[in-house]
Amino acid sequence: MNRYLAVARSTLTGRWVGRRSASSPRLRPLDLSPFEDALRDFEDDRVERVATLVRDASIVQLSRLMDSVRLTSQDLTLLCLSRIRAQDETLRSLLELNPHALVEAASADERRRAGASPSPLCGIPLTLKDNIETAPPLHTTAGSALLADHLAEHDAPLVARLRDAGAVILGKANLSELAGAMSSRAGISAVGGQAMNPFGAQFSPGGSSSGSAVGVAAGLCIASIGTETSGSLLAPAAFSGVVAMKPSRGVVPTDGIVPLVHTQDSAGPVARSVADAAAVLEIIARHPVRTDLADDALEGVRVGVLRADVLSQQSPFEDTSENAAVLGRVVEGLTRAGADAADVLLGLRADSLDEYEKGFVGVVLGGLCHDTLPYLAAATGARGDGVRVTTAADLLAWNLADPRRRMPSGQGVLDLAVLRGADADAYAEAALGFRDRAAALLAETFDGTRTELLVSLSNRHSSVYATAGFPAVTVPAGMRSNGMPVGATFIGRPGEDGRLLSMAHAFERVTRLRREPIGAGRR
Repeated sequence: MNRYLAVARSTLTGRWVGRRSASSPRLRPLDLSPFEDALRDFEDDRVERVATLVRDASIVQLSRLMDSVRLTSQDLTLLCLSRIRAQDETLRSLLELNPHALVEAASADERRRAGASPSPLCGIPLTLKDNIETAPPLHTTAGSALLADHLAEHDAPLVARLRDAGAVILGKANLSELAGAMSSRAGISAVGGQAMNPFGAQFSPGGSSSGSAVGVAAGLCIASIGTETSGSLLAPAAFSGVVAMKPSRGVVPTDGIVPLVHTQDSAGPVARSVADAAAVLEIIARHPVRTDLADDALEGVRVGVLRADVLSQQSPFEDTSENAAVLGRVVEGLTRAGADAADVLLGLRADSLDEYEKGFVGVVLGGLCHDTLPYLAAATGARGDGVRVTTAADLLAWNLADPRRRMPSGQGVLDLAVLRGADADAYAEAALGFRDRAAALLAETFDGTRTELLVSLSNRHSSVYATAGFPAVTVPAGMRSNGMPVGATFIGRPGEDGRLLSMAHAFERVTRLRREPIGAGRR
């Protein structure tokens, strides 16, 4: 039991690496056949011309290029598809391609020609984490073999917003199966196999929005939408050297997302820059979010650096001196941007954090039993094939009937859910209790230290800020000595999503620490 708890805790707080293999199978190969003729015509000089034109361009800049007719959405989409064809059999960032992607791109081009472009996202190819519902013909699988053929009736509201904005839905991104509630290995699913970090197979891709981060980092899409319960956006983005934002609770609608813990599930953008993340957030947000980005947004801002917490709560495979050096680099960048940075304590000692995270694992196991499994029960009950999964034990047994196909990474977290069980009332009480405790802890830290921004590394403290519903952004903070990217995480006050993005942008502009993997954006 203690071994299972340790595995689940590492998984669900985002600090597990695990072994990876690039040879893990897909249940459904990527189908490029709808695009083969267009890709054949797109070869040679045209590919290089478009690639050169769009290199390092932001979403707003791409939109302007399309307005000026120097670029079309069809060419941009074909560029992404050509890169997917060349790289994704290795990277495994995608589970499925949208067969209508080029039709959507042509429609976006026509809207621009007619002067009816609805937003900067018009014609921009995006991917969606595959726990976000999409209307047929795209499936919604959450990476599970049980849902391999599952078709949702409608687009999730955030997807409808993207379509209304003219975005091209390129496909569905790979993920840690069931958003990490299956096993200890980050970025692996029965449907898609193991997503690979584009900086090297020796590095974890992080989870659970693994495919979203890998695809953006490798240039296979312009941006992606991922989800987070605890660290699932920020960890993979940090590990692949890109930007991700977990918005304040309620900013982005979560209807139509396969749930894990409904009190803290969130969706947000993964992108190459803060500006791109802001452009996407403006579209998917339930209500308008003011995202005016200012280069001087950190001028005179008091920033609290959670240095002691980071250095005392790292995982065994990390080096204390290197984390200290990364934090030093982050503080230097904040200072150059005009911030007043000082060390602060969150208030959770190492021993109390240990107890906190053990309790948090119980909340996630409760969510698996009482949020995720009802979704699976409804999905399987509607199929009429005799398969009905209503409990964790049912899912465990179904997977064990064909383990190589249905559970390539094992099911240690699911095992623990069966062993521990989860009372519905106790789960509801614990989920709300942890949310209130985390929110109070962060509010006391902000108020008690008179800080306007808290800074951590990667997804450290995710079990606090995500549980509390506070917004957080990760921005590239350079590389570790072994060549793996690392991210600086900025935590803001709830409801101040726009200001948080602006401060992250100011740091990004001063430091410019993002690096691209070798071969990114190349055929």
